[in-house]
Amino acid sequence: MDSSSHVFILSAILMLLVSQSMATVAPSELVEDVCTEIEKLMMAYGERSGYVAKYDECVNALQIDPRTATANITTLAEISVQLAITGAKNAKALIENLLGNTTPSSREPLQNCLSSYVNITGHFENALSGLNAGLRSSNFDITGVLDLVKLCELELTKNQTHILQLTNRNHYTRMFVEISEFLITRLELYHIGNGFTQTRT
Repeated sequence: MDSSSHVFILSAILMLLVSQSMATVAPSELVEDVCTEIEKLMMAYGERSGYVAKYDECVNALQIDPRTATANITTLAEISVQLAITGAKNAKALIENLLGNTTPSSREPLQNCLSSYVNITGHFENALSGLNAGLRSSNFDITGVLDLVKLCELELTKNQTHILQLTNRNHYTRMFVEISEFLITRLELYHIGNGFTQTRT
């Protein structure tokens, strides 16, 4: 068994264990509300990101972090972006592993995807910093991630490179773009309604 297959199997087992453990934990009212609204918005306005985050996927993804159970909306936004950073770093590690076990024809698109994920990680890290400095900049950084994911997928499609693990990572990244952007927008609206723009709730 090559190392890329080993990584895929371990990832599949981890996702199965997470989904099973999350099924026994009821989501908080805030998480239920957030994930319900995200699914409704994405179904109503189309697949802007190229991926529709289903309610169960949204809940399970957020509940990976145990703080989610008692989080307010500010903490939940932080959790979402932190999980997005972890996911982007994992995607980067996967691509680096694949580059060590790939054919010459797949090397160029993987290199381009690696460059995308280096930048994606930076966008999410800037967005996390922006939660403490200015919510508008955080939303700007997160929105920029979608173009980078699409660039990676375009490179894979152009070169007819089909890698299920990377496709799944791209979906995961898109989902956290939608979740994080929704939470930060809600925070912005809360702040505007209360007459300030950078105070934590």
